[in-house]
Amino acid sequence: MWDRRRTPIERREGRRAPFVAAVRHEAETAVELALAQNLGPSGMELKRPAGAALTPSTPVSLSFELPDGGELVRVRGEVVFARQAGMFQTSGVRFDGLSETDHARILRAIDAG
Repeated sequence: MWDRRRTPIERREGRRAPFVAAVRHEAETAVELALAQNLGPSGMELKRPAGAALTPSTPVSLSFELPDGGELVRVRGEVVFARQAGMFQTSGVRFDGLSETDHARILRAIDAG
């Protein structure tokens, strides 16, 4: 029998790749560093120390480096989920207005990952 409590539901569309990078994010007036854990063509998962929560619908500005060594990716996004994971908070961010160039770079990084 299928138990939905034990099976994570995959809601994202598109492929994802393991990705580790320091991400500078700005939410409202706070600027913090977070750790990117997964990268997809339309978003990423952030891990940061628990504290002031990034709640769903919070707009964020992100900047991060891809493995290709090119310019920083700078993109606005929106928090789509947030959950506590011990001493950390994990947040999913959906990109808004990603440039075509950065979108292509992200796809290459996913394919290489």
